[in-house]
Amino acid sequence: SQFAAVAAKPGQQVTLACAHFNGKSGAFIVAGDITGELVSHGSLSDLPPVKAVPSRDDLSPSDDTFHTVASGFQWLTDQNARLLAFFASGGGLDCLANPVKLSMSPQRSKRLAETCDSVNRLVDGAQALLDGYGTFLQLAGKRCSHRVRSLRQEVPQLNDRFAMLKKTILSGLKRIILPMQATEKGKLSPVMFRQWVADCCRLQSCLQTLNPEEAEQVRSVHELIFALHQRFVKALAPVTLAWGQDSLSIKRKITYVDCTTQGEEAPLLRQSSRAFMEESGLSGTLISMDEALIVNLDLGSHVSLIELLERAEGGKGRTLRLTFSDQFVSTDYAGKSGKLMRMWFLAQLLREIKLADNPDNMKLSYNAVAGEIIVECSRMTTRPAMQDAFEKLITVLPAMSDLDLHLKCSPIFEGSQWDFNLLAQRLERDVATGADRFAFQHCLFVMFYRIAGGQNSTAAFCWLLSKHQQEVAHHARRLGACQWSLLLKNKPKESLREILMSDEMSEDIRKELLHHFLLFDPKSATRLVEQLYDLGDQYFVIKPSYGYRLEFYASPQPLSGDHKEKVRNAVLKHGLEYASQRVRNDRDFVLPAISKHPKQLQYLSVELRDDSDIVMAAVEKNPLALNYASERLRNDKNIIRMAIAESTYPLSFASEKVLSDRECMLDLIAKNPQAFHYAAVKLKDDKKFINAAKQRNPELRKYLR
Repeated sequence: SQFAAVAAKPGQQVTLACAHFNGKSGAFIVAGDITGELVSHGSLSDLPPVKAVPSRDDLSPSDDTFHTVASGFQWLTDQNARLLAFFASGGGLDCLANPVKLSMSPQRSKRLAETCDSVNRLVDGAQALLDGYGTFLQLAGKRCSHRVRSLRQEVPQLNDRFAMLKKTILSGLKRIILPMQATEKGKLSPVMFRQWVADCCRLQSCLQTLNPEEAEQVRSVHELIFALHQRFVKALAPVTLAWGQDSLSIKRKITYVDCTTQGEEAPLLRQSSRAFMEESGLSGTLISMDEALIVNLDLGSHVSLIELLERAEGGKGRTLRLTFSDQFVSTDYAGKSGKLMRMWFLAQLLREIKLADNPDNMKLSYNAVAGEIIVECSRMTTRPAMQDAFEKLITVLPAMSDLDLHLKCSPIFEGSQWDFNLLAQRLERDVATGADRFAFQHCLFVMFYRIAGGQNSTAAFCWLLSKHQQEVAHHARRLGACQWSLLLKNKPKESLREILMSDEMSEDIRKELLHHFLLFDPKSATRLVEQLYDLGDQYFVIKPSYGYRLEFYASPQPLSGDHKEKVRNAVLKHGLEYASQRVRNDRDFVLPAISKHPKQLQYLSVELRDDSDIVMAAVEKNPLALNYASERLRNDKNIIRMAIAESTYPLSFASEKVLSDRECMLDLIAKNPQAFHYAAVKLKDDKKFINAAKQRNPELRKYLR
């Protein structure tokens, strides 16, 4: 009866618990994920959460799959997703990732047998994908293009490489099965056990390792899947064109493949959507079918695949699905954080703009290995509702292109730790927390501040936001335009204070903007905090918070004995970034703080950045601090010599007067010939100067063209 109740709602998550209750076997099934609650009541088995993994029959195409381009491409796309599911947690390969845990499990024989079965099904499925890809290419017939011919020529090589890999995998399976059978008789020595663990790791590598740049080498099953996925997507347009029963056209940067039947109802692609994509400069391939629309968009460093399906798999009915993927290989920590923050923001944005006509039918799933997030809106009530959602997507997605570059230096959550598992946890919250709401609005602030009042793809989706969010975006653009004018040394139309004190801004919006601006640009925002909160005569150090309430390391007070010590300790530990103007202008606080935080020279008053003791203390610790010294001190030869003691790069911050000083530059070149690169143009063009420099340092000849 419990099963019947939950089975009546296909697609929902459930928990199945099987155990011994008072010495008797039993089980129950309930809706939702209650594993956390179960764990709190005592120990559970080491079985992972059960995932729906494909059977052998699911991984084989039917006889009529490759009768048309549309059905063949759909099967290849679905097969790619089915195979990637093996690599997710619970996909059947978990034991190989933790062989020591497997060896200690009382069910190790059973789990190992299940793992072997999963490996064999994955290998069989990958072979089916490879065979299907070859069959798909044959649909182009003899009239195929050079691109299709070159792809066909690769297939035998891919087959050979995969055949060798399969032999390695089969051998690897034997090496992990036989020793485990020996453990049942207690005959596995420590040396053999270490070898067995190493064999498990090697087998996992043969299955799961992925190097996207060399995936065609097929050193793992995952690399084969990756290589084939790239190829069959690229092959779609030329195969369809050569097939001869469909039409293909190219308009601007978009290739249109029409697989619809004449006389059918209006296509899924609206003319307005087509015009918007072309006018926005989007590039990619769009395939129209009678009951499906597949759009593969190239959005810079990432790819989006959008599917509109009238009859999706599993009884989901009318479905819109977005697969948003990114490249996380060889990305530094900050770059990876920016990409993960972009994924988080995109998912939150799609919720905010109500992508699905029923919010409960919008589901998220993730694949950390493939670096992708899948957003699925199923059981959409009408075709127009699905088409409306598609138009929202193509409006929003272009704005994601460079967002990772803006966000990687703008933490949106306290602690700013990011990995794919943490991304999934943050997105799976049933209810948005205060931190989630602040983070989302901070992303909006950063986006619209960065466009500096210009018109671009970011501004295009503003109309989809709530009225409150539109106001935040509007005023963030005003602040950005003001700062951009100041950076260009132009007089802005309105000052930062005039913007924040504007009558058209509500008190709530003003408060929110100030807190986002404080996180984004503390150098400018701290002064505004003093003005708006009437704190101009106070000594304080703000604690940056991810919320709409001011917090302090040292609260605003006139300077006194105890408070003076508190302020001193705060700036020594946290720096001057969020210190008040009175603190930044106080030499007694600044000098010890700058020695510990030299690059924060930029936050000091004009007078203190012209103080040689302070500047020398900063440059001694970090030569790049020279960039923030006054013009007079960037002309100080003693400070210049100190700054370039280990590298000549700080010369790029020296004054033009120094770089044009013939004798000074000759002295610097005598110590390091690379200083010549920073000399003023008039010196570099002076043959007498060059000859004198060569005499001072013969090594200079290596650096002259």
